[in-house]
Amino acid sequence: MYFVFYFSHLGVFILIEREWSRLKMTSVLRIFWATRILIHILHMQYIEIKNETLFEAIKYLLIKGNDTFIAVLGMTSFVSYFCHYIGVFFQWVLLTEDVDDKSIGTISAVLFYILALQTGLTGLDPEKRFIRLYRNVCLLCAALLHYIHNVVNPLLMSLSASHNPSLNRHLRALLVCGFLIVFPITMLTYLWSHHSISTWLLAVSSFNIEIIIKVLVSLAVYSLFLIDAYRTTFWEKLDDYVYYIKSFGNTVEFCFGIFLFLNGVYIMVFVSGGAVRASMMCIHAYFNIWCDARDGWRVFIKRRTAVKKIESLPEATSVQLSELDDVCAICYQNMGSAKITKCNHYFHGVCLRKWLYVQDRCPLCHDILYKAEMSNVQTQDTNQFQDLQNVIDADNS
Repeated sequence: MYFVFYFSHLGVFILIEREWSRLKMTSVLRIFWATRILIHILHMQYIEIKNETLFEAIKYLLIKGNDTFIAVLGMTSFVSYFCHYIGVFFQWVLLTEDVDDKSIGTISAVLFYILALQTGLTGLDPEKRFIRLYRNVCLLCAALLHYIHNVVNPLLMSLSASHNPSLNRHLRALLVCGFLIVFPITMLTYLWSHHSISTWLLAVSSFNIEIIIKVLVSLAVYSLFLIDAYRTTFWEKLDDYVYYIKSFGNTVEFCFGIFLFLNGVYIMVFVSGGAVRASMMCIHAYFNIWCDARDGWRVFIKRRTAVKKIESLPEATSVQLSELDDVCAICYQNMGSAKITKCNHYFHGVCLRKWLYVQDRCPLCHDILYKAEMSNVQTQDTNQFQDLQNVIDADNS
């Protein structure tokens, strides 16, 4: 870790990246791999495989094209090139321009090569090598689906929230969402009908089910925002509904993260270990389990605290609202109901709750809203500390 830290701060990684681009290593690797494949095609004329089917010929070329680490690098460059244009195609369908279309090529290349190293692709027998390559491609397809969802999800949210009247853009986004549901279902149907249950099949199935749920969550939130766009009154429950739907999706994603980690532990202990697999499991455990759990808990605590604070504020009566005859200073919409702060300002309860996620001061006068409540919290913390100290003292005695 210290080695990586010093190298990153000394600019060695940047130097390597620039030299890699200057020497056009990806093009060199593609030419190298294409030349190897061409040689094997010519060699096929002198072996018995020339009388076999097209599938057998492609299988032979893929096996021979991944027999060394350099050859795997060459195929990785082709995978990166192919995935890059998949990303470009979906961005063309979605009419997006701000997304970095090169990222999918880089990510797919790194993923493909790590999977090759992790599974020991070059050291396997020819038949096992082809099976492993087929499984790695299935995992790569699942990763591509997640990338496409990451492109279409913010577009859906922006279309629904901005009241975009372009029916063409809505239909394009919904068409991609339909693809992200139909393709994983088709893939799962094929895999489960042609393969027996295994750790690999469970991993691929988890990724595909996860993407289906994420797309359904995105469509549900998109639908709620569309409904809100055509409402003439303020929808106070909208924030709650969106929170519950997203929480469900995040919970499912977190559970799949734990399942994949346990699946990886089983593979490492009972099937095949290795430093690469162990490193990837540690990275997965940190980013997909620990970070998700930490962030989710923080959001939950902020929301619960804000709800308690809002409930402690008095509700404005209809007489007070009619006398005020004003809009909410946060969302600028009419107030059918409102909460009154200690500084005598009126806001929608939902709007004020969102504001409290950020800070505890009034949006208008910047006065601290909960002095008394904060002192109560400090008193509770002091009491808890004293109780803890008493337990420690009792244990020491």
